Amino acid sequence: MVEEQLIAFQGEPGAYSEQAVRQHFGAQARTLPCRTFTEIFEALHNGRVTHGMLPVENSLAGTVVPAYDLLMDHDLSVQAEAIVKVEHCLMAPAGSHLSDIKRVKSHYQALAQCEQTLRRLGITPIDYYDTAGAARDLAANPEPGTAAIASELAAQTYNLEILVRNLEDLDFNFTRFFVLGKSTPPRRDPSKTSIIFTTRHVPGALYAVMGELASRNINLTKIESRPRRNRPWHYLFYVDFEGHEDDPLVREAMLGILKRASFLKVLGSYPAARIDTKE
Repeated sequence: MVEEQLIAFQGEPGAYSEQAVRQHFGAQARTLPCRTFTEIFEALHNGRVTHGMLPVENSLAGTVVPAYDLLMDHDLSVQAEAIVKVEHCLMAPAGSHLSDIKRVKSHYQALAQCEQTLRRLGITPIDYYDTAGAARDLAANPEPGTAAIASELAAQTYNLEILVRNLEDLDFNFTRFFVLGKSTPPRRDPSKTSIIFTTRHVPGALYAVMGELASRNINLTKIESRPRRNRPWHYLFYVDFEGHEDDPLVREAMLGILKRASFLKVLGSYPAARIDTKE
């Protein structure tokens, strides 16, 4: 019997995280909106959902720090990665005209990513807690001259009219998500592997660990450091690299890292998402 999938995401219905769910699992995917990232992990641990969709990195804004802290604290497996192109839409209740819009509400990051366009249009940005939340509340309580910035899915969800598409100042705006679950996913190449490790507090410690990958020609795709909350001025390193933990060279590298690091946690090996950045 195939388990029916239910995917948790953070945000209101219509959020970019829900768009990531539908892109990865299909348009008919069942979802559970959560107020916080922590609720995603709790829903997975208590069996309310089968998967979680967690944003970990944006190509413009960088790493989603709370997400990485939670990956350290919980024992879940990265099942896959999904990359969503962020396309901000200016939306308002039906019958609105762009020339009437004087104010726009959205999350501060969305506003920052549309700053130049909003200035050119003469629209004043107003910080709101969530993109989809701004769309939902505007639909419930229309305000003359006020619009929201959110996804096309949010406009569809709350029956708002899109006045401007692709409002963002820069075209190449992507968010990377981890699909989380309890099981180990079947292998599908090309693969990537994500790990967390700490090093001994001695000269050359990080160089020695990374050398285990470099000496085997394993391509590093990301490295991020975060403070260890229980040891001031010591750091956790989050690393992604190409290859699967079942590959002989990757197994050798992981054994080498285990010998050289003071702590190693494997988040998972998973299918790498493909991204087309061509116009």
